[in-house]
Amino acid sequence: MPIGTTHEGRQIPLIKVGRPSEYRKPAIWIDGGIHAREWVSPAVVLYMIDQLVEHYDKDPQMRNFVNNLDWYIVPLLNPDGYEYSRSSTNPEIRLWRKNRSPPVCIETRSSFFAAVQTRCCQGVDLNRNFDWDFGVEGSSTDPCSEIYQGAYAFSEPETRAVRDFISGRHGQVRTFLTFHSYSQILMYPFGHQVRTYTNDVYDLRSTALHAASALRSLYGTTYVVGTGADTLYPASGGSEDWAKGRMGVKYSYLFELRPEEQVWDGFLLAENQIIPTSRETFEAVKVIATHTLETAQSNIRRAPPSRDFTDTCVDRNPNCGYWARNGACSVWPSMREQCARSCGFCPSMRAFRG
Repeated sequence: MPIGTTHEGRQIPLIKVGRPSEYRKPAIWIDGGIHAREWVSPAVVLYMIDQLVEHYDKDPQMRNFVNNLDWYIVPLLNPDGYEYSRSSTNPEIRLWRKNRSPPVCIETRSSFFAAVQTRCCQGVDLNRNFDWDFGVEGSSTDPCSEIYQGAYAFSEPETRAVRDFISGRHGQVRTFLTFHSYSQILMYPFGHQVRTYTNDVYDLRSTALHAASALRSLYGTTYVVGTGADTLYPASGGSEDWAKGRMGVKYSYLFELRPEEQVWDGFLLAENQIIPTSRETFEAVKVIATHTLETAQSNIRRAPPSRDFTDTCVDRNPNCGYWARNGACSVWPSMREQCARSCGFCPSMRAFRG
């Protein structure tokens, strides 16, 4: 199903993998190709679809994943940029990073006495365009920069497509995985500032370390594990931070795939590395999917029986106040369960308000 349309009119396809169910299953979001030049990313995501579908009848683990999880998978989030990067071997085109939004022009001068010059540049870095610490560190207001953040958060159709789809399934999406290249890093939030962590950082890190260990078991490929800011550089407006910080997704990770950071031409990954990269990465994803299922089942077992107002009418997510202030109470059905107090769904609160 398409979840959006790009500036150049291309659809952004999403594939759902999962068996029909009478209840709403926990879900995993996967996207690839948010940066145009990172060609191995869409290939890895397509490999995952193949494994889930083709091995359903052969592999009990795949059958468990498909029966008990919904997988929402976008192999190519930035089709305009991807196609542009494929249109020429010119390095400026092959190594294009951003989407293909219309040109933005700015006037500059090299010194006070120099003549004013007009520069017009195209494209937004989609992984600086999400609403988490937007426009602060590690992004740029210069439209000619590779990390141009856009005019405002969610200014781009690609990022809005992600926002609208996930917010419409608020509370269901338990895991958010986005695939990039390169550097061999497995990142968890938060990446907008060094030494800035989530409340459940120990769980996120433990799961990531298990995933990296499973990945290493196939070919010995070693991944660094940590936040993006601590392991690479700070970057504001990232999708994995937004998923965790705004949407309350439990497991949110960004993979920087092969090769390692020291390789100077890492975006030009050799063809014979595509399948090994895909295989080892899926080993890591299987670990995270297993944790997703175990956490969802544990939450069901721990849920107390409903008895009275004091037991049930509480906020169950630390972001409830933010969501309520931004109108989510009337948009997301799950807010009745997650944010009853902030949204005013408590029986005694409704009676008080008349």
